[in-house]
Amino acid sequence: MSLAETDGPYTLSICKDTIPGKGRIVCKGTNEADVKTATAVQNRWIVSAVPAGDLVEKIAAESGLSKTITSLLISRGVDSAEAVKDFLHPTLDQLEDPFTMKGMQAGVERVGEALRANEKITVYGDYDVDGITATSLLYLALNRLGAQVSFYLPNRLVEGYGLSHQGIDKAAEAGCKLIVTVDTGITANEEVEYARSKGIEVLITDHHEAAGELPKAVSIVNPKQPECNYEGGELSGVGVAFKFAQGLYQSLGQDASELYEHLDLVALGTSADIVPLVKENRILTKFGIREITRTNKPGLKSLEFVSGLIGKELNASHIVFVLAPRINAVGRLGDASMAIRLLTTRDDRIASEIAHTLDEENRRRKEIDGETLNQALAQIDGQIDDDEDSAIVLASEGWHQGVIGIVASRLVERHHVPTIMIAIDKGIGRGSARSIPGFHLCEALKECEDLLMRYGGHKYAAGLSIAQENIPEFVERFKAVSKRKLNSEDLAPKTFIDMEIELSDINEDFLNSLEDFEPFGPKNLRPLFITRNCDVSRQPMLVGRNHIRMRVSKGGVSHDVIGFGLGRFVEPLRANSSPLDIVYVAEFNVWNGVKRIQLQLKDVRYTSESLDSGYVA
Repeated sequence: MSLAETDGPYTLSICKDTIPGKGRIVCKGTNEADVKTATAVQNRWIVSAVPAGDLVEKIAAESGLSKTITSLLISRGVDSAEAVKDFLHPTLDQLEDPFTMKGMQAGVERVGEALRANEKITVYGDYDVDGITATSLLYLALNRLGAQVSFYLPNRLVEGYGLSHQGIDKAAEAGCKLIVTVDTGITANEEVEYARSKGIEVLITDHHEAAGELPKAVSIVNPKQPECNYEGGELSGVGVAFKFAQGLYQSLGQDASELYEHLDLVALGTSADIVPLVKENRILTKFGIREITRTNKPGLKSLEFVSGLIGKELNASHIVFVLAPRINAVGRLGDASMAIRLLTTRDDRIASEIAHTLDEENRRRKEIDGETLNQALAQIDGQIDDDEDSAIVLASEGWHQGVIGIVASRLVERHHVPTIMIAIDKGIGRGSARSIPGFHLCEALKECEDLLMRYGGHKYAAGLSIAQENIPEFVERFKAVSKRKLNSEDLAPKTFIDMEIELSDINEDFLNSLEDFEPFGPKNLRPLFITRNCDVSRQPMLVGRNHIRMRVSKGGVSHDVIGFGLGRFVEPLRANSSPLDIVYVAEFNVWNGVKRIQLQLKDVRYTSESLDSGYVA
């Protein structure tokens, strides 16, 4: 399940009213359109506790870093000089041994048998970015090893998510003897049995939550399965596929470093799937982003070109908000196999044609999800009581099931409650669910499983199928589960601030050190700072499309400030020159070859009004 189009790397809160510090709205990311669609939800500032001074002194002396950067690292759990080195300067040697993952040995042995017997293998994936990149990676790796390999992705509109009878039938017709799933399969008990009846064995690689009894596959490679003690972290689907390919290469005596050229695919899928960017995910993504900038894949080069990224210094946000939506678009609107062809072709002409098609499909997808969002908002106005309901469940015929996940995410941003969107077609509802911190979707859906045909996913994102006649009862039960599990604290959106600093702390050395924290994403968010009692030294201006630009000063130090989508702050800040508390990201702004320090504003309150509104964790 991908949240790529909507989930940004950190929380942005802005005022609903014309006075900072009064009504607040919450929206993830910095997309102006998202900001415009938000509604009032009370937001709280939470500032991390200051680490012990003696530990800061010790690690700062050993690492040669400033005390400010050292404090920031310690607050994120990087609390020794060795850990600091590993975090700021990771290497591929830090990757875990793939054979410490349960099921790996049996899995690679079965693929080895298939290679020696020249059996036909089908890589069966999912239609989101994670599944597309995982399928592409394993297809390329097996092809390099000389396998008779093909790939199959289900059509979202015809088959829905996961291993399907139709896909298995296609594999059987082609003479396939082994299906290797990527980013799917952990709940496909019945489908695995069906494949066996067709003379096909199934090897599952997945990263989703297991639900009850596991399928009787030849092997299951999934860090989330019971009794798997893998310590590499919460891998994405493409991350598991990479580890499987790594194990396969090792078992066959091949040079596993050949797989590193496919880290571009790992970075794409991992960033897009919004998994924690810590442990192996962070290492794979960091090196994968470097690989994207020098990729030899014509498809990726063409995609960067149509996206306007050629020549830019890429980061995880470029993947999440620019590249991933284009790769996702074809899968959302129908057949995702075009994206596989893009990522695996060696033909520049074909790559260019497909990249332009994906760009056009993404534009069409935006139009469809905009229409769906408006229809969902109309339903909410008539059906949802913000004071009573702790969840939103909407259903309608005519909704495009390829965009309902995006719309669900936007509704979560507006209302800060778990949200499910269900598209009904011919008596069957297919739903996409998105959640908030403190609410585990799969656990909640398990309490409703007698009403569902199937379900699966993560803590924060899930999919489901349901008979139309069961939807009314499901709505009531899911709302009851959410009301029981969520309290007022869970439902209050929060902005987590890393530390309080002064404007004088921010210089080029400080920002250069922050760049070593990249790539940013869940569990390794871009550091968010607060500085209190600042003066506005340059009158706020409205620039671009609803952005605020100004300059703030304190203690003789001044910095430029830009607030994307925060144009509503301009008039109140012009009318009242009281000191401000600002929450921001510190960064470099490069314009016309000139590099300058800039603060990207995330929230602001008058100092006199924010004294009681924030608290220390």
